[in-house]
Amino acid sequence: MKIKIVALSDTMKNVKDGDYWVKKDLEVAFLKRGYEIVDAGADLDFYLFGLYSSGHHMSAPRRFCWVYSHPDLVGRSQWPEFAKQFEHIFILSNSFILDDKFNSEKDKTSVLLGASSKEFMPQKEIKYDIVFVGSMRSGKRLEAMKHLIESGKYKICLVGVGWDKALGNLIRNVDYKGDYVDNHLLGDIFNQGLLSFYSAHEDMRLAGFVAVRILDIFRSSECLCISDKNIGLKDMFRDIPIYENKDGLMDKIDWFLEHPIEREAIALSCRKDAMERTFTKTVIEVEKWL
Repeated sequence: MKIKIVALSDTMKNVKDGDYWVKKDLEVAFLKRGYEIVDAGADLDFYLFGLYSSGHHMSAPRRFCWVYSHPDLVGRSQWPEFAKQFEHIFILSNSFILDDKFNSEKDKTSVLLGASSKEFMPQKEIKYDIVFVGSMRSGKRLEAMKHLIESGKYKICLVGVGWDKALGNLIRNVDYKGDYVDNHLLGDIFNQGLLSFYSAHEDMRLAGFVAVRILDIFRSSECLCISDKNIGLKDMFRDIPIYENKDGLMDKIDWFLEHPIEREAIALSCRKDAMERTFTKTVIEVEKWL
């Protein structure tokens, strides 16, 4: 069977953006299961939902959609007509699939949680209290980072687009590695820190969409990630630490830095949970609907 993965990143020249790596990981997993990956003439188009426009470029007789990001776009006036073209629609969240937006497609929707392809690398040399890899966003993420830097308590490594401009002079107080780290080297950089944290897009958080970056951290390193509050986390992790605001994040960081045994135990628990989330299992779930 010939499969084409359609993604927003197909139209982008910069592989740092969008869902490029998710698409590549899916292609590898489909190949391992015996499928052929093609750019044209597919039997099945599999669309990673990002924008409506990208989804209109499909031509295969069978079409699947994975609402993998931008849940805020689901429910807009374009959605009902757009959704009609798909034989099946996968949703990245157990809670979001219950939303009224899917009333007309209940018979062709199912949950498909995220995955990671990262290989585990043991920690060697710890240089930082906190490692953060991700683009700058206004709001909670920027607010939290400024709060941590201004406290003057932590050694921080920072990677991501936009931080140098957004932080101004505060950037001098962190080890800023630039706007990008090779996707295959994430484990190496996260292993240089004891802790990391994640702040999601608000629409993702409210819809229970858990970012692949959290899975990547646990799959690739011994670093413990503290996540902002997200109802979808309970479906993937038993013990992941959660914060609700910038002060709560700092309290969690201080506690884990002072309690290494507990920190390592919880990181191990989360690492075991993350190991269950593979793209091979993702493809096996997709196969149930072929």
